Amino acid sequence: MSLGIEKNIGLFLISGIIIWIASNRLSAVVEYIDQQFNLGDAFGGTIMLAIATNLPETVIVIRGVQQGDNSLALGNILGGIALQTLLLVLFDYASRNERTPLSSLTYHRNSILQGLFLCIILGLVIMGAQFQPNFVDYPISPIEILIALSWLISLYLLKQGEKSKMIPKIEDRTKHKLNTNQEKALWELLGLAILITFFGVILANTSESISQHFGIDGVIFGATILSLVTSLPEISGGLAFVRAKKYIPIISDIFGGNSFLPTLFLLANILAGRSIMVDAHKTDIYLVGLSIVLTLLFIVGMLMQSPKRFGKLGLESWVMLIVYLLAIIGLWAI
Repeated sequence: MSLGIEKNIGLFLISGIIIWIASNRLSAVVEYIDQQFNLGDAFGGTIMLAIATNLPETVIVIRGVQQGDNSLALGNILGGIALQTLLLVLFDYASRNERTPLSSLTYHRNSILQGLFLCIILGLVIMGAQFQPNFVDYPISPIEILIALSWLISLYLLKQGEKSKMIPKIEDRTKHKLNTNQEKALWELLGLAILITFFGVILANTSESISQHFGIDGVIFGATILSLVTSLPEISGGLAFVRAKKYIPIISDIFGGNSFLPTLFLLANILAGRSIMVDAHKTDIYLVGLSIVLTLLFIVGMLMQSPKRFGKLGLESWVMLIVYLLAIIGLWAI
């Protein structure tokens, strides 16, 4: 039974508000658990926060593959990475009261390493999409395993770097005001993850119905509206970190979350019985290339460590914003 446009818009707004509230709490709970169990910045941010905030995308990928709609799964994995990278521009503006731009505030070897591994993983996606279908017609295909291994290796190197002092551990003396304990925090993390997943799927379903009602092109919709609404947890969490003046975890959330998304191809591979990457269209690969460019632009900004802003944004943020807008317009030419 299909709902009317009014009900879809109402459910869309309600789900967005609930996810926003839950994601704000999620950031605090993850930080609390990270510090209580001494997990380290890379592990805590990349494993827990990145996976939890990408649960809506995970469910949408599973549903898409089970329904035989591989384009939905592909668009959700690949289309969202570019927009989630662009969120760094939003967080740069949110931190405008700081003298230096976000790229300088987040400059750290952890951050650069996560960005470079993200580019490696996205490069593997482009390579995997070029294979002939009969070469990857197996329940588990080599390229998906390589992507998952690359993600795990990045986590291992970050953790080992912190242990060996090669990558200095970020000191964090923030005192949390959470009235909880370790056991309650773990249960709350699980509850918040389920809540975000449930309403994230409702958000995606209703936004798709709204886009169809207003006749928005599917590729444009997937790369912008659907990616934006499923990125609400990242937006909420990132703004919470900005308010707390904790900038390094933003990179673990964005770069770490983006690195995690392509590992969903392994899950899709198992469910579909073959690699779905070979079903990628030119638009999908185009968006992967855009994601690499945006990631590298921010890394360049971190390496330059600009001491000032230009109109409340760092120079790299302006370049990222212009490149993204031109690239989205370019989708019509593909």
